[in-house]
Amino acid sequence: MKDDPKDRFEHTCTVELKVSELDLDRPERKAFLTVIRGRGADLGRSIEIARPVIIGRDPACDMPLNDPGVSWHHARITPGGTELYHVSDMGSTNGTRVNGHCFEGAWQLRPGEKIFVCETVVRFSLADAMELGFQREVAQLVSTDPLTGLEAKRVFDDALDQALATAGRSGRPLSVLMMDMDGIKAINDTHGHLFGAHCIQTAGRLIGEIVSAERGHACRFGGDEFTAFLPGTGKARASEIAGRIREAVDSAGMRREGVDLHPTISIGLATFPEDAETVLDMVAAADEALYRAKAKGKNRVST
Repeated sequence: MKDDPKDRFEHTCTVELKVSELDLDRPERKAFLTVIRGRGADLGRSIEIARPVIIGRDPACDMPLNDPGVSWHHARITPGGTELYHVSDMGSTNGTRVNGHCFEGAWQLRPGEKIFVCETVVRFSLADAMELGFQREVAQLVSTDPLTGLEAKRVFDDALDQALATAGRSGRPLSVLMMDMDGIKAINDTHGHLFGAHCIQTAGRLIGEIVSAERGHACRFGGDEFTAFLPGTGKARASEIAGRIREAVDSAGMRREGVDLHPTISIGLATFPEDAETVLDMVAAADEALYRAKAKGKNRVST
């Protein structure tokens, strides 16, 4: 006996309805914090609350902030069960508010509420995996240079401001490197800008690996120029690190589409407090040292 097409149609509809009903189930939601107002380096920063989260100016905090009015350990967000989270102040100097209101003890957070820590505003949200992924991608886009993957310049600038202030309080040195690649214009003119971009990208990766291993920060200053700073690093040690960067770029063996490319890099160095004591003066002193490196023949480090 043949199947009735009507029966097959009704069976198919029943199966599709059940799948649809499963798709409509609300996915598991997770809690996260996003900086929606604050210093340039902080804006857009997002973190999932999988355990107690501490907000503060200490770089070791779960959500470190560059706002100078924020205390070293300012506020704590504590999970208390399914979709249940509380915020409490940690004895901060300027206090913690929710939606602009002061509170005592712990405040139970609701989705969308805003936590005020001095001039910085952090939004509490509940979201599914797709929304969390979106937040992470946005944070990545606003905080990194798309070509090299190094810190975005505004992130770097805020970090340098904070690092120099810390160096001033602690009496420890800090060194700034200004770097300019040699030979990129000739590569662009001969082979095209994609070849030049490949060299800049490779150099950025090498700089990032060396500087981050020294707990420093690096960014692309613009075009084929880079800058970096090294907290707690005096001139002698910084010169050694700069020399490693120069050697890494010089010996990288950059190659694209069968074409061997051999750019180099010149580096200028300045150290706090012996060369300068403000960010602008530090950068200017490192830039002057860079010009000396260029004038002496390029592919070298100058102090």
